[in-house]
Amino acid sequence: MLIRLFEPLDADSLATLFHASVHEAGIRDYSAEQVWAWSPSKPDPQRYLQQAQDRTILVAIDNDGRPVGYGNLEPDGHMDHLYCRPDMIGVGVGLGICAAIETVARKAGIKLLFVEASEGARRLFERRGFILEARNEFAINGVMIHDYRMSKWIA
Repeated sequence: MLIRLFEPLDADSLATLFHASVHEAGIRDYSAEQVWAWSPSKPDPQRYLQQAQDRTILVAIDNDGRPVGYGNLEPDGHMDHLYCRPDMIGVGVGLGICAAIETVARKAGIKLLFVEASEGARRLFERRGFILEARNEFAINGVMIHDYRMSKWIA
């Protein structure tokens, strides 16, 4: 596995990966109604091109050059996305992306990382040393769901 910076040609693959991850992995911890509210359809790939303008997106690729996961880092230390292809969950892809994001953050002088982690991602972030701050309850598309505010000092 190689972790590299986002390239514009990744946009469609990441949109597909996001939707698949929410539906195939999210269903382990959330109801079908919650999963469909979270990702009712594959997002527009343009979203990733726009996000690449103001944040760092790292992409994990397999030996064939296909994306198997991605994560992003905003300039304030917020990690907005960390998603893996469903068949790659639990094999170290997410941990590797998270470690790479921490390296990028340190080089940028960011001292505190924070994230709103899903139920499944919470376990990954705990393994990387993130501390649970709060459980958040909120509505997406009119459906109640929860995540966890977590943070980690890296400096």
